[in-house]
Formats: sequence, C-alpha cells, structure tokens
Amino acid sequence: MLRKLGIALIFAVSLSACGYVDEYERQVHDWEPTYCYKSLGAVQCYREPKYSDRLRLVNYYGPHPSRYDAPEPMKEPNFKAPEMVNYWVKDPEPVPRPMAKGDLADRPWLTADGRAEAANIRQIKTLETSGTGTRAFLRRIATGEDPALSETAAPANFTLPDPAADLE
Repeated sequence: MLRKLGIALIFAVSLSACGYVDEYERQVHDWEPTYCYKSLGAVQCYREPKYSDRLRLVNYYGPHPSRYDAPEPMKEPNFKAPEMVNYWVKDPEPVPRPMAKGDLADRPWLTADGRAEAANIRQIKTLETSGTGTRAFLRRIATGEDPALSETAAPANFTLPDPAADLE
C-alpha cells in the first residue's frame, strides 16, 4: 500500500514538473502577445515570437515563446559552380591624364564663378548654425544685400535688434 502511494506521489511530482509555469508567465499569460528582441539600434517588438532571435529576447507578454512550435528548418540550397571557361577578361589599366583645360562648361566647380558660389554656400551654412548668423541673414534680407555683389553691401554698423533682448 505504501509502495503504491509512493509511486503515485512520484508520478504526480514528475507530471507537475513538466507543466511548470513561473510566476511571471502566470501574470502575463492573458495579455496581448508581445515579444521584444534587442537589435543594434533599439528594442523591436513583434506579435509572434521569432524563433531565429530567441537568444536576443528581452521581454515578453502573453504565453512564453517556448509554448509555440518551432518552425521547420529551411531546406539547404543546392549550390552549383559556374561552368568552366578557357579564357579570361581583363579591363585595361587606367591611364593618368593631366587636369582638363579649355572648355569648363560641363565642370562649373572649376570656374571662378563656381568657386565663388561654393564659398557663398559654405558661408551661409556656417551662418545658419548660430544666432549671430540668423541676425546676419535677416540683415541681408532687410537691406537687400547680395553677398555676391560687394559694391551694394550695407554698412557694417547696421544691425537688427536681438529678439532675446525684447523678452527681458
């Protein structure tokens, strides 16, 4: 009698070990399934577990990912070597050439006007990054100053009021 009771007790304990559910899973089992995995930039969450990313699992809500069936492994591709040929192709070596001279219409960055325009763009980008630059840009708009024409430049002592000073 005691032997039968012992066997029944061992059998019940072994069955309960197979159906183990930890406390966290018991709390989140009825939630909407969400499985979050870490990646390079941030954490990405999905509605179903990704078996290929099981080692990157950060957190989950709903049933534990091990409760889902693992997908079948993909069939390995049949790789085949290319057909053998008895010739080879080599591109000609590049020949260094001197800088182009003459007509520069198709290369505006090499002309004087193109260099001046590039310098003007660099100056505007530098001015855009600061409050002083913003005030200088507004001054250009207010006075109609064209940075490409130096003869019509506004007087250097003209400044627009600082908007931050009005708040004080």
